[in-house]
Amino acid sequence: MTPRPASLLFELPGGALSATPEAIEPDSFAQLGALELQHIERWLAAAPAVLGEELLVVTTQFAGFDKTKERSDILALDRAGRLVVIELKRDSSGSRQDLQALRYAAFSATLTLDDLLDLYAKHHGAAPAAISKDEALSRFTNHVTEGALEGIDEDTRPRIILVAKAFQVEVTATVLWLRETWGMDISCVELVPYSVDGKVLLSSSVRIPLPEASEYMVKRDQKRQKAEAASKISWEKAMRVMAAIPHGRWMSYQDLAVAAGGTPRAGMAVGQYLAKAGDLPEHCAHRVLRSDGSVSPGWQGDIGGPEEAQALLEAEGLRFDDKGRADPAKRYQPASDGSTHAS
Repeated sequence: MTPRPASLLFELPGGALSATPEAIEPDSFAQLGALELQHIERWLAAAPAVLGEELLVVTTQFAGFDKTKERSDILALDRAGRLVVIELKRDSSGSRQDLQALRYAAFSATLTLDDLLDLYAKHHGAAPAAISKDEALSRFTNHVTEGALEGIDEDTRPRIILVAKAFQVEVTATVLWLRETWGMDISCVELVPYSVDGKVLLSSSVRIPLPEASEYMVKRDQKRQKAEAASKISWEKAMRVMAAIPHGRWMSYQDLAVAAGGTPRAGMAVGQYLAKAGDLPEHCAHRVLRSDGSVSPGWQGDIGGPEEAQALLEAEGLRFDDKGRADPAKRYQPASDGSTHAS
């Protein structure tokens, strides 16, 4: 039995609402002359929204893996600050697309935030419009609105998105097993071309996971990750570290989470704890800022709100730029042994 396509396209002849719908048969990318690298990859890199979410493309055809000549198709960042490995095939997935993507994910797992900034600046900064690492960092920060950039260095499990016109059962079965048994964030997106009145239309549909279940699963996994990250934090140590931040210095919520025994992903839990705690060390909570050095818009304390917190820091000698970001040279960060030092 031939499996039903994830999406079907019909037309009403003549545009008449009373007409009988007629099926429009899909084309193949091969018949259209569309090539995997020169066309499909370029489309997705230029408009990643085709895949159904907001992604920031870091680079394409990345070949920087140690001791191998293999190239991953597209590396991107999602809104949560997670690295996304996108592997595409022109028509059929073949029986090994999943294995290839897993290999690229394993290679990419070693990339640091600094590596990604370099890749982004190099890929998007072709002459004469060169892009500095500071500009790349600004773009990353503006894009990542649902997580923390610092989590990239701790995350060894990149997301995977497989793209093809059709997926063989060997691939879909493996993807389902990886998701359910090993908790991997791997998905399949069908990209199907249609020729209609001289135009080429692209139908994009998420085959795995089902869109109805995707949001639930994401929220479930995020809740579990936050709970696990927060459970490792010593709140007593967090208070001691915060009280030790010198005048004119600052830490990020992620820095404080790491110094207290957690991971950068626990930064949000730290922020929530500080917002509710009533016994904070006197006159020091204002020195804990967001990762870009700005005061959280929702900051509240005995001294007032965000503006008062920044004013107090400025009175201590900490400089802010015109975008409200504290001097990065005055950042007080956790060392590898959990102690702190000025960066």
